[in-house]
Amino acid sequence: MKSFMPLLIINSFLFGQNTTSILNIDTGLQNEAIITVDSQIHLDYGLSYPVTYEFTIPNNSNNFQASVKFQDNDQWSQMLKKTSEDFFNGIDVVRFDYDENKAYVSIAFSDLSDSIFILITDEYENNVNAIYFGISKYYDNRDAVVTATADDWAGWVNDKFIETCRIFRNYNLWLSCAIVTNVGDPNTWIDIQTQIDSGFIEPISHSRTHPYVPYDDLQGEVLGSKQDLIENLNLSGYNRYLNHEYIYAWVAPYGEYDDNIDTMVSVGKYLVSRMYYGGDHHFSDWNQILFKYDAIGVSTEFGPLWIGTTDTVELNNTFDQVLQQGGVYHVMCHPNIIEWDQDYPLVHLEHISNRNNIWYTGFGHLYLYRFLQSAYQEIILGSNYENDNFLEKFVLYPNYPNPFNPTTTIRYNIPKSSFVNITIYDMMGRNTKTLINQRQNSGSNSAIWDSTNDYNKPVTAGIYLYQIQTGSYINTKKMVLLK
Repeated sequence: MKSFMPLLIINSFLFGQNTTSILNIDTGLQNEAIITVDSQIHLDYGLSYPVTYEFTIPNNSNNFQASVKFQDNDQWSQMLKKTSEDFFNGIDVVRFDYDENKAYVSIAFSDLSDSIFILITDEYENNVNAIYFGISKYYDNRDAVVTATADDWAGWVNDKFIETCRIFRNYNLWLSCAIVTNVGDPNTWIDIQTQIDSGFIEPISHSRTHPYVPYDDLQGEVLGSKQDLIENLNLSGYNRYLNHEYIYAWVAPYGEYDDNIDTMVSVGKYLVSRMYYGGDHHFSDWNQILFKYDAIGVSTEFGPLWIGTTDTVELNNTFDQVLQQGGVYHVMCHPNIIEWDQDYPLVHLEHISNRNNIWYTGFGHLYLYRFLQSAYQEIILGSNYENDNFLEKFVLYPNYPNPFNPTTTIRYNIPKSSFVNITIYDMMGRNTKTLINQRQNSGSNSAIWDSTNDYNKPVTAGIYLYQIQTGSYINTKKMVLLK
């Protein structure tokens, strides 16, 4: 019998409990990066999708390798290397960008432990002093994301879903299928399993009976449907950890939603709810009270229904705009009404697929990545991650996290003792806060901004600039405060 997390037990991190030290990143004695996650979070959410950790590597580097292990006494295993010319998604891999002095190490947590050990070496097998920089916004530091959802899989539309899954797979596109778990014909479960096993398919929950609000059986529709999926399906590796399986996303029937459903989604440990409206090309915000992301819509729907369109110019232009903005292109569909004998669906899928600079992923997997990338803002760096021999120039790093609410950390390097000024400005160029205005020793330094001005009053949400000036060196970067 398969094991799944008890649906009626709210974990100890829910509803305002303390959430410190969820993700720790430290450096060992031999320049090993050690990433450790809280064991309960690992158990509750699996964390089996690779997350991209960025490292700064020395100038004029080449022919580096990365190795990984999951327990201290294990042997190192060399990671697969890829380049920006390769097409790959969601695998454990390292990519070196020697022009930008960066290593992008994409790795998932394993069944062996709550830790990941990473070591970067040169062509002579010498350990490289690679400085941990942060988690990439998107997998492999891609420019944008494409994810897709399909609504209403049940016995009465089974054949249309099978056709849709096959077509998406032919374009190397992930499709997250919202399943109504009272499927009717039990053979439907067999067909769903076949499509999961064939790849590029993620099951997500769409209730048991597709009801209108308010639900007669709230617990059964939200929690029970998740249990149905876990009991009737063998999920892919992205949705597994040890003998546990996970469903990460809830799709609201008819796009109807209320606070009771939102709370039950939280109890069920879903990460996000998807609604039925267009124009959302971004991540939703983290809700610390409910320990989940706020509900979010989609970018667009293709097909002749409600918010959908069959205009390929409109569809392709929407995608192009999202790509230019570096956002999340979330296309949805209802397979029951897609006209695969027409040109529009295939023309659009051809347009958005098979690009090396885009991350293609399931909707739930997208938010599982985001969960580690943004939900926990306390990243603990080891005390010896910097090396004075490497800090040979002034460097102002991007703040982390970004966007943020309410605090963010600004890291910078100074090669010699200097007078340092770091000032926050609003987009009108007005002085908002002076963070640092003093002489500091050489090395790696940091400053924390708590979203207040020089009078310690909270500032409004928006875009801010932070500028460092030390001697003749001046550098300015942008950050976003969310509220």
